[in-house]
Amino acid sequence: MSLQELNRHVESHPAIDRELDARTLEESRKGNAVVDARLAGWLVEADFKIMLTAPLRVRVERIAKREKRPVEEVMEETVSREESEARRFKELYGIDVNDLSVFDLILNTARLSEEETKRIVISAVAEVLK
Repeated sequence: MSLQELNRHVESHPAIDRELDARTLEESRKGNAVVDARLAGWLVEADFKIMLTAPLRVRVERIAKREKRPVEEVMEETVSREESEARRFKELYGIDVNDLSVFDLILNTARLSEEETKRIVISAVAEVLK
C-alpha cells in the first residue's frame, strides 16, 4: 500500500489515526525520547519542541530526489496528503496544523544541508536543556 493509498484509507477509518497517535503518546511517556511524528508538537508533552520545515517546492524536490520520482507527481501527492491530514487532524483533535505556536524552535531548512540542520538542532537542544 502506497502512502497515498494509506492516507485515503485512513480518511474513512479514523481509528487508525487514533491508534497510531496513542502508541506515539505511550512511547513518549517513557521519557528520554525524541519523537518524530506529524502531531507530536501538539500531542506530546516535551521539554523542547522543534519543527523542521521548508517551502512546499523544496520539500517536494527533496522527496522526488530521494524516491527517484517525477517532481510533478510528488507535488500532486504531497498537496493531496497535506490537505487530507490537515482536515483529519482538525476533525479528530481540533488541531490546526498551521498553528505552529506550540513549537519552541521552527527551523526553515530550505538553505541548509542535513549536516547544518543537525548542528543547529543539537546546539539549540544543548542550550535549552543545560
